[in-house]
Amino acid sequence: MKIDELVALGGALPPPPSSPPSPKTVEEIVRLYFEVYVPGLTMFFETSWYDLKSDQPTAVNPLRILRENTPVVNLFTSFLHTITDVKTTNPADMMYSGHLESCLVWALARTLPFASLSSSSRQTTGPFPADNDVAELCNRLFVFETLLSGETLQSNPLSPPPPPSGDKNFNQVRANELDFWYHLAQYILQAHSPASPAGAGAREHCLARIRSVLDGRENRDVLYSIAVLREYAPQFDATLNEQTVPAHLDEMDPRSKLAVATRFIRDEAASTGGTTNVVRRFADLAYRAFVRPAVNVDVSGRRGE
Repeated sequence: MKIDELVALGGALPPPPSSPPSPKTVEEIVRLYFEVYVPGLTMFFETSWYDLKSDQPTAVNPLRILRENTPVVNLFTSFLHTITDVKTTNPADMMYSGHLESCLVWALARTLPFASLSSSSRQTTGPFPADNDVAELCNRLFVFETLLSGETLQSNPLSPPPPPSGDKNFNQVRANELDFWYHLAQYILQAHSPASPAGAGAREHCLARIRSVLDGRENRDVLYSIAVLREYAPQFDATLNEQTVPAHLDEMDPRSKLAVATRFIRDEAASTGGTTNVVRRFADLAYRAFVRPAVNVDVSGRRGE
């Protein structure tokens, strides 16, 4: 399933509002966009594009794109009305508002940058793409969706990390960022095929590479854990494995890796888990994709299944 389909597992969307939102509602949408969703999207995709920059041309200004995108504004308005009606913190009462927020997060993440993408969008600063380069962001979104869908990339669309440099001004933090994303995409280039044992080795190499540049960043921990789920859930039922994996297994054993990733993604998806709403919603989609109901897991290769 694509991300839109994973989101739709949570239920149907409400009908669009019968009238345009009031100025007060628009003001609240803008406030929440900047206070809640800009920090989460910025952190998850490691980009400054979602933030409103004074030097951004009006045509690619995220705030203007948001204001002028009627479907996204309608979704935001419905979400605001829904959370206003939630009177308790009971998970059952918050389920539908959580579903709408998943829809909203993905709409904000994907719709806004793709609306400003053009053939002249790419920007570079020396060996690195600019930190607000919308072309690089859109490619990261494409890689993320391919990762969650269980599909395979045909080519790597992301900027490779520059070679190490002795220059004192070399930005190693940014180099690690590009290294992580580029090798995450390299991982998705390798199909899960029994006829290609070399592919398994290449995937393991990529997993080790991205693990080496996690750098304590929550978004990379989440993305790496999703890759681990994608790699090993076809071999073992993730939920059953977490319950039955022996405590003495080496941490590098596939079953141990899968158990750790399953637990982490489940915890990140909880209301008290991930540090941002964006992380929580994306972790929940990953849980649906690879743990329960595991709609993007091919179980044909499991023993006894």
